[in-house]
Amino acid sequence: MIDGGPTPQMGDNECSSARELSLKGARPPAKVPGYEQEQFLGSGAYGEVWVAVNRNSGRKVAIKFYTRRGGLDWASLAREVEKLRYLFSDRYVVQLFEVGWESDPPYYVMELMENGSLEDLLRAGPISTHDAVSYFREIAIALVHAHNKGILHCDLKPANILLDHDHRPRLADFGQSRLTNEMSPALGTLYYMAPEQADLAATPDARWDVYALGAVIYRILTGKPPHYQSQPLTTGNLEAQLTAYRKHILHSTKATEHRMVPGVNAELASIIERCLEPIASKRFANPQAVVSALDAWQIRRVRQPILAFTGIGFVLLMILMAVVGTYVFRTAVSTARQGVIERALEGNQFAARTEARQLGMQIQFRWAQLEGAARDPQIRGLLAKGEALKADPKACEELDAILTARRARSDRQYDEANRSSLWFADDWLGYQRGSAPAYSSQRHQYRGFRDYFHGLGRELDDTTGPAKAIISSPHRSMVYRRKSEGSNWSVAFSVPVWDDPTELFAEQVGVVGVTIDLRGRTRITGTRERFAVLIDTRADATGKRGLIVRHPYLDELQPGAEMLPHYCNEVVEWSDSGKQPFASELTYDDPVGGNYSGDWLASVERVIVRPEEGNPVDTGWVILVQERKDEVLEPVTALQWQLGRGGAIAGMFLLLIIVLVWTGTVSVLDSSPKSRMTRLLRRWAGLPTTTAGGLSTTSGTASGSVHPSGGSLQRGLAIPPGTRTLTHLPQSPTSRDGLDVPSRE
Repeated sequence: MIDGGPTPQMGDNECSSARELSLKGARPPAKVPGYEQEQFLGSGAYGEVWVAVNRNSGRKVAIKFYTRRGGLDWASLAREVEKLRYLFSDRYVVQLFEVGWESDPPYYVMELMENGSLEDLLRAGPISTHDAVSYFREIAIALVHAHNKGILHCDLKPANILLDHDHRPRLADFGQSRLTNEMSPALGTLYYMAPEQADLAATPDARWDVYALGAVIYRILTGKPPHYQSQPLTTGNLEAQLTAYRKHILHSTKATEHRMVPGVNAELASIIERCLEPIASKRFANPQAVVSALDAWQIRRVRQPILAFTGIGFVLLMILMAVVGTYVFRTAVSTARQGVIERALEGNQFAARTEARQLGMQIQFRWAQLEGAARDPQIRGLLAKGEALKADPKACEELDAILTARRARSDRQYDEANRSSLWFADDWLGYQRGSAPAYSSQRHQYRGFRDYFHGLGRELDDTTGPAKAIISSPHRSMVYRRKSEGSNWSVAFSVPVWDDPTELFAEQVGVVGVTIDLRGRTRITGTRERFAVLIDTRADATGKRGLIVRHPYLDELQPGAEMLPHYCNEVVEWSDSGKQPFASELTYDDPVGGNYSGDWLASVERVIVRPEEGNPVDTGWVILVQERKDEVLEPVTALQWQLGRGGAIAGMFLLLIIVLVWTGTVSVLDSSPKSRMTRLLRRWAGLPTTTAGGLSTTSGTASGSVHPSGGSLQRGLAIPPGTRTLTHLPQSPTSRDGLDVPSRE
């Protein structure tokens, strides 16, 4: 049938009948055995519909009475009943329970759909896109069930889709349906009918129902069928109407209003547009292909947020693992690094303390030897002569001999590095009267300007000096460089000589002292480069402090090479700050530079003489023990490399696992798996797997032998018990949508 214009008006006879029913009260046309008619539901072109109750089961049913036989197409009615009989017990089709052809008037009993038709629902108001897609898929599955039983509906539209108590769609009105092997044409409804179907010579095709299915979902989404026009396409006869309809569909632009509906994405829109393709070959081959496309779209629609959230989750997991791994890595390395540095600094501190104690003991021993010499009566008596020694060479030689003997005894206590020591004795006027080794050329030379004589911490003019020696206790002079010693620094230790040490007010008759070369052992035994540096925190001849007087670089200088003084201000600052921790323990940079550039671990210790006697003497010297930081941290570097390599391997494995999980998720969510493993995973997950023919093996739809046109040929179906069959059966009431045109057999 074709909807081509407004619903036709009832004639006089129909108005009279309706008026009679209104005035006299509605009564069923006949009694149906086993049923109790309760309510008049409506009337159509060929009869009435009543609601009845089965006396045995109490089930409500709908009974169609065919009270108007004029113009009744008995073949169409017989075809409808025959198709409903084939579809008996199908959940997606309105069920036929009983046929009373011998009754007057004839009737048949079917399921009661209390929620009306999809057309009624659409007229009540728009529905959501989600519900529209649900109806789309349910109607497509219903068509799959019908096609699998070899039946093509051929007149699918909202009015022929009824809603059960769960508001799920059921197919109804099979008056225009055809078996898949039938060749007779069937006409549908305008704007729901495929263009090739609008031909009285057309052969039934499964793609007719595909087009109608697309038109139904288009109507659900937009409120009107595709290419709809409110005015009739033509006023001619049936063939003219069909020709005009075909041209209208084939030459109209593609319907796109559904794309404007919220919730309809491009993929869903393309599925609908493929259903509405005017050219049959471009359309889906059958409703099962539509179901498969919808399932694939729904899976992809679900897959997108799943994959997005999964991807975000994996990225966050990687970031979390990276952050945690980095934190653990840095914490482990930092802890190990700090532990190694602390142990190295403790070792350096112990070495610095040991070196400072040994140097302090040497200085203390020197002073003790000098104090012993200062108490020697011969030395005191000779120095007391003062200027008279200048005229007494033998007395000077005697003084030289005494000093030489003491020097010999002292040098036996030290290694060969200190063989360059020089003993001397000056009178109270500052003149040198004896020395060991004896230098006659230096005898009677004025030395009163020397720091070791006056103890002022600086050198005076070589022609002037104090009236007499002013040091009153053992004294360490400022360091200086002797010309005979080349690149080495020297220092003088001196003590005062008194005429009578036992007297409280004894007179000072001179000083006795010793000069030594500060060259000495700097390297500290061990597997790493570590050495001790001697730094003078007192001012030198130039007034600067922090002079480095013992360092490995001094031993590396070539004979005659110029020696540039180097100063360490950091040690001076530490010395002035009291006993505060050395500020540059972790980042000490050797001021010598050159081969000694870079970061060092350094510990310092003051050189103190006589600390155990309660009156310690600070010599102003500081021992600094330094060690290459990179050599100290070699174990940490090795650990860092191992942890980094392990972390990289773990990260690669984690990334591999994530890639495998991601790939598996994508494969499982793929509605068209290409491998056996993917199909097994999808079956294990309970998801449908699409076969090569486009049918879903686990989609829940009916299965069977598929006819090329979209259905299967099934013959010999059992007739439900109690069904009465006749040669011709009544047709269902006409459509409410438009003009009725009978089909041609």
